[in-house]
Amino acid sequence: MQLIDEPTRVLDDLAAGILWTYPQLARVPNTRGFYWPQHDEQLVPLIGGGGSGHDPAHWGYVGRGMLAAAVMGEMFVPPTADDIVAVTRVVAKQHRVFFIVKNFVADVTSFTVAKTRLEAAGYEVGMTIVADDISVEGPALATRKRGVAGTILVHKVLGAAAAAGASVPALTALAQQLAPCIKTIGFSLAGAVVPGQEAPSFTLPPHSVAYGVGIHGEPGYRTEPFQSAELLARELITKLRQAFRWQAGEQYAVLVNSLGGTTVMENLVFNRDVRELLALQPITVAFNHVGNFMSANGMHGLSLTLMRLADPAWLTALQAPVAVPAW
Repeated sequence: MQLIDEPTRVLDDLAAGILWTYPQLARVPNTRGFYWPQHDEQLVPLIGGGGSGHDPAHWGYVGRGMLAAAVMGEMFVPPTADDIVAVTRVVAKQHRVFFIVKNFVADVTSFTVAKTRLEAAGYEVGMTIVADDISVEGPALATRKRGVAGTILVHKVLGAAAAAGASVPALTALAQQLAPCIKTIGFSLAGAVVPGQEAPSFTLPPHSVAYGVGIHGEPGYRTEPFQSAELLARELITKLRQAFRWQAGEQYAVLVNSLGGTTVMENLVFNRDVRELLALQPITVAFNHVGNFMSANGMHGLSLTLMRLADPAWLTALQAPVAVPAW
């Protein structure tokens, strides 16, 4: 059972709820795009986006210090290039903009088409494609490596840079530096919920966990019986350690993200396990953030993101105060 009214109207109802709850945001007419009207026109606006159903991503990061705007599409479907262009024209008064895009083929296509059209109209457009998910393996890794919760850390660090007056080329260079330093992996105990459908997006055997499931329900890399939160944390940390090949003395930021169906208690128990396990490693955790940042609309699961703090300024950026609904 879902706490909604008419399934075909749910995204419009969501938009109305967002505007009622967060009156500092405004909606771009005829789109699912939201923007912050108080954005300083002299600063390069950051725009994120993707399919609906990942709330609070990405509208929840619109405001002072992060995104100038976010544009969503239909449920688990990216926005159209037309909508991205329309939202950009509202916030990019100086004809400069920077897109932060998750690495899904349809998302990349929409934003790339929008970028091409805007550049033809005289805009300076930067874009970074976030591909932080390390669970995808095999020959198609480059195109299949998904953009997931690590995208929010990109919003935060680039947001601080943009607020300090960074240019489009400077934001592009910073995004390139961040890319190899952010990695995410997750697990699921149950599928996502699509409005109007009673059955979840996928099912697992009773008391089972699937590692590496995507935020749209894409298959993971292994399913096994669930034993404990600590063993889940151990699996994810092992994968992340192998991916980073971390060295003694390095500093990391930790982001524990609910996929929408976990309780606060579960989030914090898992975070505690992550803390205990990382304390055994020769690295330092300098930043820890726990919550619901990029969901899969009710999926019972979590993701764990680590960010190597290769530049001390990145920690300062993560700690900088912002005024957005969801950070």
